[in-house]
Amino acid sequence: MFTRRLAALAAMAVLAAGACGPSASPSPSAPAASSAPPAASQSAAASQSPTASQSQAAQASPTPLPVDPAEAVIPNVEQGAQITFWTFWLSPTFDDYIKETIARFEATYPGVTVKWEDHQATFRDDLNNAFAAGNAPDVINLSVSEGWVSDYASKGVLLSVDTVPQAVKDIYFPGLWKQQLVNGVNYQFPWYQGLNVELVNRKIYDQTGLTLAQFPKETAGLGSLCQTVKDKSGTVCAIRLTTSDLLAQMVYEGNVKVTSDDGSKFTFDSPEGVAWLQMYVDMVKAGTVDNTVLTTNDDRVGLNAFSAGQAAFYATGPNLIREVQANNETLYNNLGVVQAPVGKSGVSGKGLMSISVNKSTKYPNASLALAQFFTNVRSMVAFSKLVAVYPSSPAAYDDPFFSSAGTTIADSVRPLAKSIIGTYADIVPTVPKKADVNQIVLAAVQDALFNNVPAQQALSSAVQKADKLIGK
Repeated sequence: MFTRRLAALAAMAVLAAGACGPSASPSPSAPAASSAPPAASQSAAASQSPTASQSQAAQASPTPLPVDPAEAVIPNVEQGAQITFWTFWLSPTFDDYIKETIARFEATYPGVTVKWEDHQATFRDDLNNAFAAGNAPDVINLSVSEGWVSDYASKGVLLSVDTVPQAVKDIYFPGLWKQQLVNGVNYQFPWYQGLNVELVNRKIYDQTGLTLAQFPKETAGLGSLCQTVKDKSGTVCAIRLTTSDLLAQMVYEGNVKVTSDDGSKFTFDSPEGVAWLQMYVDMVKAGTVDNTVLTTNDDRVGLNAFSAGQAAFYATGPNLIREVQANNETLYNNLGVVQAPVGKSGVSGKGLMSISVNKSTKYPNASLALAQFFTNVRSMVAFSKLVAVYPSSPAAYDDPFFSSAGTTIADSVRPLAKSIIGTYADIVPTVPKKADVNQIVLAAVQDALFNNVPAQQALSSAVQKADKLIGK
């Protein structure tokens, strides 16, 4: 499903648990979501944050990295700069890592000091209020999978990062550096990534008579699977739409062209768009999905349902397997993992988490330096050794750590990470007034799902409203 599962995969919740997603971007410990594009049930994606218990993180915590002058790659950093840094749902699990990385940064760029704050369930509200009050942080951890970067960039509150040296840009996978461009401009440094997987509850899934190898390879097969699950086990599927970025989900899952070539009007009421929405309408009518999970804004709703043993599968990232282990040892011991289905676009997903800079910062170079520092090779490799998240740089995978599958279920896909993440790309066009348009689309989707409005009618009405919103 979309890629939010990543974080989810999203991802926000992922980090939260530990500390995360085609859904809300996951955080490592609890990181939404979204590495893949927002995907139904994924959550990978905004929202997910890495998920690792505090004890696990402590056991895995390596010796702090020594200062290396080679990490100072941003020129003209302002002396005496005092910058603030907000992360999403990484505390307390990753307190040591964050603090040690900040200490190394301050030693690498003498004279710069950093004040770190971690925000969790109220992150978006806190950030919106801070921007409105004119005191938003200088450096901000934003979810790519949930579309937060393009949302804030479209509002003109983020600083372009295209001014950094070309050698710095070349550190990252090209597809991740170019994700969520707004009018051709990049506003984020790619941070930790997730892998799109489906966690499978074998106790329920095996009742279908299917093997893990028969799990759908494409999202179009989920409807049939959910019907079989209901018929054989009496349970419904926990699938979540990317309610914060539905147009992106349409693109990845349905190969829907959401705008005209010149971007002057919306076109998501096409046959492809209607077919995508009808897929979910049919599942709701058949009673094969949990309606509460399907349109919730909180990835944790679906994750909690799966962790409680109430669903046959759930789209997320391998980093969230630790969350399942912490909450339901019985389920963990009977867990299967398969690659998440790919949509009609054929693209497995987009990135998960990133770090951006406030356009109004008094210290743009120092802020760019901090954002880049947390996403450089050394910092990301160190983070990956704490939790099942993956670097945004090809060079990071030269570390022997990534050639070993490890001993846990969560680490079993590690050797495949580079080849998977290297294909991530943002194939969604820039959408004007994206947040407002998404609310129109969400209302239309809900009408089709729950109010018996035909999919074609719902989407065509939404296109008309969205076109008026941008003056067309």
